[in-house]
Amino acid sequence: MAITKVKVDERHEKLMLALGETIQHFTQQHPMPHDMIVGCLAFTTGAAIGQAKTRGDRFQLRKMADANVDYGTQAITGSAASSRLILPDHVA
Repeated sequence: MAITKVKVDERHEKLMLALGETIQHFTQQHPMPHDMIVGCLAFTTGAAIGQAKTRGDRFQLRKMADANVDYGTQAITGSAASSRLILPDHVA
């Protein structure tokens, strides 16, 4: 398995938006601290990586996830800093 950097397409955007909206809706009904939300996302990511067939595949997916965490952090602290896509106002 070779993980290559691909351009985010409409499917990626729709899935990211759906995840963000689901988390936002859930946390509005059941408030959670920021660290708990991040922990749940990290566990879910780890579980998805754990389903890879080989150790090498898991390593590559982990590298990709790590790079995407950095990219997401940069994106949300830049021009989209006011976005409440994932966290409702009362959590941040």
